[in-house]
Amino acid sequence: MNKTIYILLFLTITATNSTIAQEQYPENSVRFLQQILQQGNKNEYYGSELSSEELMQTMSKYDFSGIWQQKNDALLGFIGENYQRLNIKFITIVKNSDDSTKYYVYGKSMVGTNICPFIGEIKLLHVRQVEIETIYKQTLYSEFQDEESAERYLAPEYVLLAKYSFFEDPKATGSGKFEGILKTNFYIYNEMVYYNDLRIEVSDPYNNNQCVGTWTSYLTGVSKTCNWGEFRIPYSGDLDIGAGLFSPDSKYLGNGWYNYSKAWIYQDTEAQKKEREKWW
Repeated sequence: MNKTIYILLFLTITATNSTIAQEQYPENSVRFLQQILQQGNKNEYYGSELSSEELMQTMSKYDFSGIWQQKNDALLGFIGENYQRLNIKFITIVKNSDDSTKYYVYGKSMVGTNICPFIGEIKLLHVRQVEIETIYKQTLYSEFQDEESAERYLAPEYVLLAKYSFFEDPKATGSGKFEGILKTNFYIYNEMVYYNDLRIEVSDPYNNNQCVGTWTSYLTGVSKTCNWGEFRIPYSGDLDIGAGLFSPDSKYLGNGWYNYSKAWIYQDTEAQKKEREKWW
């Protein structure tokens, strides 16, 4: 999509939805945000915690759009109390040239066979450094013979927190708005920002780009819990029973998870092919 047209569409729809695009946070995303920012709260990395020093102003110079799209094919999500499967695809993300804390987003969502285009915004709120015990970083460093790969493990690591507001096409069937908080893990190496997958091979609960929030119907005004993330889904209750990888409980397979389970848990090649098909 042409960037100029995309931005005009964004401005048009956000203006149309001005009454619902207020600075509000769904209750579940507020808890998520507070839990992460809580002083002394342990990060998911062993022997680490989040610094209380705010770095957002200095870190906003970097462009995070590529990090939010890099592993979009690993994204898993649900909507509603019965964990109906949700697919989200970010097609275009453009950094606002006038405000380094804002990004325009164009993408599509799919629930069942219902596909809706959406546009919206990601706004940076916080960036904090992950303080990891030196001995742990050095242990990972020593496991690699390749010097560059090893040095990346010694690079400073960070957590980014942002607010997202995505508006589906009001003319589409069953459309609404997504709102919530996004948590992204990244690191800085040679003055460049990188998607943090340093522990992807050694951490069973590995995840990134975790989104916690709600989806609200335009038609009814009813809101549903709607969370998604890469490799794992935050606050997914008893949906995820996997250890080494995400695995949906059998009681939810009828809610859109059957083919996923067949493809990645039971390694069915035809199911895997279907999972990889472009739907957006």
